[in-house]
Amino acid sequence: MEEKILLLADSACDITKEMEAQMPNVRIINMLLTVNGRGVVDREEITLDEIYDVLNHCEELPTTSHINAMRFVEEYEKAAREGYTHLIYLGINGKGSATFEASVYAKSLFAQEYPQLAEKMTIYNVDSRCYSYGIGFPLFLAQRELLQGRNAKEIVDFLVDYIDHRMEYVSIYTLKFAKRSGRINAVSAFVGEMLGLRPIMGFTDGENVIHDKVRGDKAIVQRMFEYYKNDIISLDEDYCVLWGEDEGPAQELIGLIEAYSGKKPALTGRIGACVACNSGPRILGITFRVKEGGHYSAKVQ
Repeated sequence: MEEKILLLADSACDITKEMEAQMPNVRIINMLLTVNGRGVVDREEITLDEIYDVLNHCEELPTTSHINAMRFVEEYEKAAREGYTHLIYLGINGKGSATFEASVYAKSLFAQEYPQLAEKMTIYNVDSRCYSYGIGFPLFLAQRELLQGRNAKEIVDFLVDYIDHRMEYVSIYTLKFAKRSGRINAVSAFVGEMLGLRPIMGFTDGENVIHDKVRGDKAIVQRMFEYYKNDIISLDEDYCVLWGEDEGPAQELIGLIEAYSGKKPALTGRIGACVACNSGPRILGITFRVKEGGHYSAKVQ
């Protein structure tokens, strides 16, 4: 029987609606945000520029809400009725959001509510252990694998292997948002600002880890480039660059990489609400497969 495969993700992956429209086997569930006390739908009722503007002027930081199990049941039912035989959900970091757990619980609810449909569709739930293009980039690559004729099991294996051997390095240009959101200890944030320190962060098995600190904004791009040179598994390897409201540092980083390896990024994009609400709108990041694995430990259910 020929497989019909749907790749499902949540909007924490930061794939835009325009990008999604060009990926025929990908569907994104929009997360809910609370902005200035009002509930809004990510990617539908607020733009990235509006999110950045809110962050630059708000007294209370916007927050995100997890996607509940019944919302996933709706998506599972829709996909099954459309004739999909396999659904692969690549979800937001399970250690930072209840969304992934809800997606797993929804499988049992789906089987109870729609047993005949559930028998016809296999569902894989893959925990990305990450955020933003740490989710969106492997999703993009998985779509490419699908178009090359890979079956569902092969795509799941690809995602697990990719996530297990991939790092996303991110740096923020101010610590005030992380301080307000509670992501960085308030005293550390204050001292860091006073000294002009900028953290280089990543995720190890879903936990936010500070890998390094550099002094001043201009040092961030150079340190990101050094990580690329030292850690990427091969100069032929695809990579993704992400940024916030200021594209300048991202283009500077891309220029350094192109001059060194001759390779353009396979994907670029701006950081979305789920990360920006904690990091602020000024951010720079890069993601790629590294020489040694063990950074993420992907989880499939």
